[in-house]
Amino acid sequence: MTEALMETAVDTLPGFDEELFNRIQSEEQPAVLANKRAEAFAGYLQIASPTVRDEEWRRTDPALFPISDVQRLPTLPRLETVTASPWDEQFDVVVAVQQDGYAILRNNDTPEQAGITIGSFAEIAENHPDWIETYLQGKAMPATSGKYEAFNDAFWNFGLFLHIPANVKWERGMLIRYNITQPDSMLIPRLVVVAERNSEAVIAEHLESADDIRFVAVPERELYVDEGANFKLVSLQEWGANSCQITNDWGLVQRDANLNWITLNFGTARSKMKFGSDVAGPGSAADMDGIFFATGEQHMDQRTLQIHSSPDTYSRLLYKGAVKDTGRSVYQGLIIARPGAIRVDAYQTNNNLVLNEGARADSIPGLLIDADDLKCSHGSTVGNLDPEQLFYLRSRGLSEDEARRALILGFFEEVIDRIPHDFIRDIVHRNIEAKMKG
Repeated sequence: MTEALMETAVDTLPGFDEELFNRIQSEEQPAVLANKRAEAFAGYLQIASPTVRDEEWRRTDPALFPISDVQRLPTLPRLETVTASPWDEQFDVVVAVQQDGYAILRNNDTPEQAGITIGSFAEIAENHPDWIETYLQGKAMPATSGKYEAFNDAFWNFGLFLHIPANVKWERGMLIRYNITQPDSMLIPRLVVVAERNSEAVIAEHLESADDIRFVAVPERELYVDEGANFKLVSLQEWGANSCQITNDWGLVQRDANLNWITLNFGTARSKMKFGSDVAGPGSAADMDGIFFATGEQHMDQRTLQIHSSPDTYSRLLYKGAVKDTGRSVYQGLIIARPGAIRVDAYQTNNNLVLNEGARADSIPGLLIDADDLKCSHGSTVGNLDPEQLFYLRSRGLSEDEARRALILGFFEEVIDRIPHDFIRDIVHRNIEAKMKG
């Protein structure tokens, strides 16, 4: 370690120290990636690990995440073939990620004809190093990173880059599916998307791991939506029952562009997730929707940031969750209007169902306003099913269990209706049904 780093180092997460970092840096990789990692590692050393004394972690003890009990998977190599899934044919491109590597499967030549570029960070760095230099750890990231953001920057073991050229309309889009079955492992994936001017595209993600293995995921996403572009990301998280996840996701939306982001969280034993969008150009908009359902002893902590750094911008957020058994959810939401962000229109809604005694849902919405002449507001509800609605359904011949299921499904349907893929809607319905019965 250099003398300068020794003077500024604070701490490292267990096992993720200079020795591991040096092994990663010794791997064959383009210089631009090595430089990015080195810059990130220097920052990582200077950031104190989170504790329950930090406001952001006060309701979720960092000690709940077994970082010291798992090992980082080696940087994933490219595979020629992987097992197909029933949904692959619905997309032009499928990226399949597993513990021994990843594969990029093309169902047709539409992306190539349109000039769409999809590849690992190493592949992109060889052919477009300027893209890596500009967008990896780029302007979408917050000015001040947290420990786990810097952790992903330095230690990622799978990086995927998607570049959509200007004016391209990509209707069938891409599916990214993760399936991990190796015990005591950690996946640290990074996704960078650049949707250039007036382009349109949709990506779906499906994340799962075996229920009987201990597994930790630390994903991060950077989304760049250029002037007039429309980009939609749907992420369905079904990590296994003995897994944990810490996520940091960021989107930067330029003039007259729109980012539509849907997150669906059902898996993990414990999760800590942060999603931030910055509508940074006049006329830009961000729609953020989410579903979460914590049962058994699950603990789900979600923090959303709706950032307005330009006038005449719009954001809308709707997160709906349920807790059952001794499950616990934490939702912290913040609308930020920066100086000069006048004529902003922003709304934040978080609705929670607490389905029995012993379950708990915390909802903490907030506003941070440094401008005037705007409309920013939030709404939050925490409660059980409406007894009058239950009575009405039972009076129409439904049993109590049937009435409860109907009301819970109806509670989530407003978000489910916004999912653009039938197979994801079906999986969401199955998850909700299973959690109600469990």
